[in-house]
Amino acid sequence: MNHRQKHIDFLDHFRGIAVVAVFLFHSLGTACGRNQLPWANWIANFDVSRTFLVLLPFSLGWSGVAIFFVVSGFCIHLNFRRKPDWRDFTLRRFFRIYPPYLFAVLFFSLLIPWSRVGFDLLGVSQLWTHLALVHNFDNHSFFGISPAFWSIAVEAQIYLLYPILVALVARFGWRRSLIYIGALEVGLRALSNVVLVSTGESPPLWFYGLPFIYWFSWSIGAAVADAYLSGRTLPFFNHSLLAWSAAAIGTAFLKPLASFSFLFFALLTATAIAKLLGRGSRPVPFGRFFAPLRRVGLWSYSIYLLHQPFLVLAPRVAGKLSFFGHPQIVVFVLCLCLWFPIMALSAIWYRIFEVPSIAFAKRFTTNAPNRALQRTGAVVTPAAASLPSSHLDHAADDLVQKGGSCGNLGTESIATARSVRRTHE
Repeated sequence: MNHRQKHIDFLDHFRGIAVVAVFLFHSLGTACGRNQLPWANWIANFDVSRTFLVLLPFSLGWSGVAIFFVVSGFCIHLNFRRKPDWRDFTLRRFFRIYPPYLFAVLFFSLLIPWSRVGFDLLGVSQLWTHLALVHNFDNHSFFGISPAFWSIAVEAQIYLLYPILVALVARFGWRRSLIYIGALEVGLRALSNVVLVSTGESPPLWFYGLPFIYWFSWSIGAAVADAYLSGRTLPFFNHSLLAWSAAAIGTAFLKPLASFSFLFFALLTATAIAKLLGRGSRPVPFGRFFAPLRRVGLWSYSIYLLHQPFLVLAPRVAGKLSFFGHPQIVVFVLCLCLWFPIMALSAIWYRIFEVPSIAFAKRFTTNAPNRALQRTGAVVTPAAASLPSSHLDHAADDLVQKGGSCGNLGTESIATARSVRRTHE
C-alpha cells in the first residue's frame, strides 16, 4: 500500500502536544497573574517571581495555537484535494467546528455562574459576536466568555480565505502564492513590532485577531499536504528543526522581533510534519510513552473549548489552603489537578456533540462524493477521487476505534469516510 493512502497517526500527537501546551500556558497565567514576561527596553524582563521563573518554559505554551493552525491547514487541504467539492467542504467545516463551539458558548455564557453574561447590552453583545464568530474584531469581546475562543473565530475566518488560497495557487503556483501571503503576514507582524517598540504598548487586541496575520502560518500546512499528495519534494523537509526552534524561542524574548515568534513556531511545526512524512513507511518515533497524546489529540477540540473557564476554580480552592507557602505553586498544581476532570468532561463533550455533528454532515455529503466529475459525465473511480478503497477501509475503522488524524483540531467524519467507501465499492 502506498504510504500516502495510510492514516497519518502522528497528527493526533501534534494536537495533543498543542492542547497540553495551551493548557499549561493558561495555568501559568491563572497561578501567577501573568503568562508572559514583561518587557525591559529591548528584551524581556526576568525580574519576576521565582515561581514564574521556575515555570518559565510554560510561557511559550501559546505556541500550541501555531501547531493547531499548521495541522489544520494540512488536514483541510488534504481532505479537499481528495474530495474537491466546495459545497461538501463548507458543510463539513461547518458541522465539524460550529455545533460543539455553539454549545460551549451557550454553556459558559448562560449556565456557568462565573462566566455567565448579563442580560444587558454588553452581555447581549458578547453573546451575538461569539455566536457570529466575529468577537475577535473587538477589544471588548476578544477575550469574552472564554478567552480561548478568539482563535476559533480566526480559524473560521481562515476557512473563508481558503478558496482565495486555492485560486492563487491555481493562478501562480504554490511558491509565488506563499510569497504573497507570507509578505502580508510578515508585514503585519513587522507593523505590530514597530508599534510595540515605538509606543511601548502592543497593538489593540483586534489587530492580533485579524486572520491575515495567521494566513501564511496556516497555509504552509496546506502546502505540505499538497506536495505530500502529489508526490513532490516536501517543502521544509530539508530545513533544520534546531534552527527554527532557536528562532522561535529566541524571538519570543526580543521585543523588536516578538511577533515573529508565532510564525517561527509555525515553520517549526511544518518542518517537523514534513520530516515525519518523509520517513515513508518507517514508524514515527513516538513510542508507547507518547501514546496517551493521541487520545488527548482526539479530544483536543473539546479540551480547547472547555478548559479555560474552569481554571478559575484553582485560586478559589487555593484560598482555602492558605496555610501552604508559595501560593502561586499551589494554584498551579491545582490547575494541573483540574486537567483530569476537564479531560473527562471533554471526552463526554466529544461523544455528545462532536461525533453526532460529524455524522449529521454525512446526510448532506454522502450522495455526491464527486459532484463536479459527475456533472461532466466522467466515471468516478477511487483513483480519480484520490480516495482508494483500502485507505477508506482503514480510515473508517480507525476513526471509529481511535479517532482520525485529519479534521479540524480533531477527527474527520466517520460517517463520510464509510459512505464514500460504499460509493466506490
